[in-house]
Amino acid sequence: MSKREKLRRKLRNNPKAATKQDIQTLLGHFDFILDHVSGSHHVFLNERSEEQERLVIPIHGTKVKPFYVKLILNTIDGLFPIEDESSQDDSDDE
Repeated sequence: MSKREKLRRKLRNNPKAATKQDIQTLLGHFDFILDHVSGSHHVFLNERSEEQERLVIPIHGTKVKPFYVKLILNTIDGLFPIEDESSQDDSDDE
């Protein structure tokens, strides 16, 4: 399992513990860039998707609210489906 998948699983299991650094790292692994910051709102863009995907995440201090963590995970799941380890193991048998 890759580092990005481990971080994705960690945030999915405990969204309340997400920090600003965790979010920036996760989004960076999935080709999102920090476009700009306006006050506490951090705007991330992913231009590699068919339509330019934009996430606006308010970050106060070091913590990110669980609602926004779930929003980020749902967006990433839509763009980059979760790697299925069992299907990779099955293909090795053939």
